Amino acid sequence: MPKKSPGDRWRYIAFTVDAEVPYARSDFLDSLMRMSRGTPLSNSFRITVFENGFGILKVPHRLKEEAIDLLSALDVVRDSPCKVKTLKTSGTIKTLKDKYKSRIGQGVHEE
Repeated sequence: MPKKSPGDRWRYIAFTVDAEVPYARSDFLDSLMRMSRGTPLSNSFRITVFENGFGILKVPHRLKEEAIDLLSALDVVRDSPCKVKTLKTSGTIKTLKDKYKSRIGQGVHEE
């Protein structure tokens, strides 16, 4: 495995989305990106998993708290109300995938 460059540290944040209607990954990402404009998070995160109301957000380790605040503040996607709840933060995506494997089924979207 190649050695990571200095400063390439990430945090992975598991979250759930409670909504009346299911959202596509692209719709959720679009809303999150719009909310992040003008903040340190702008263009610095990725949704690595988004399926069945469960997701994992990848952010630079120094922006973890801002990312949690942003997720918690998101309350509308495609003009429909939602509630986002963060579950756990980890330094590796494997930890979260193992812990929440029952929420992740076929067709996982990864980057």
